[in-house]
Amino acid sequence: MMTDAEILGAQPPSHAVIYRDGDAVGMLLPITPSVWEVHCGAAPAMRGKASLAAFRRLLSEFWSDHPEVQELIGVMKSEHRSARLNALRLGFKHFLTHDIKWPDGVYRITACYRLEKP
Repeated sequence: MMTDAEILGAQPPSHAVIYRDGDAVGMLLPITPSVWEVHCGAAPAMRGKASLAAFRRLLSEFWSDHPEVQELIGVMKSEHRSARLNALRLGFKHFLTHDIKWPDGVYRITACYRLEKP
């Protein structure tokens, strides 16, 4: 079984809230008390419908555990087509594509999505 860091591509920050469903991981980070950033990833063997179903379960569990959160923001490299499609399939709405500085200091064309609490 892959570690959370292997699935997400980096070690999660210490303040991250992690949810796991098999080989699918959701990492959530507070931006404000009511708005959090979300990143989802799945091991290579768990793609397609299986990963989407797991992501839905992870998000549902997060909403239940954090009633104060009203909105999730997802950001990804603009060229990461599968992540963008998954965001839409999960109900996120695209609101911005812009050159944004990432935590590693590099500017990337970034696609931003939001999901309001169901």
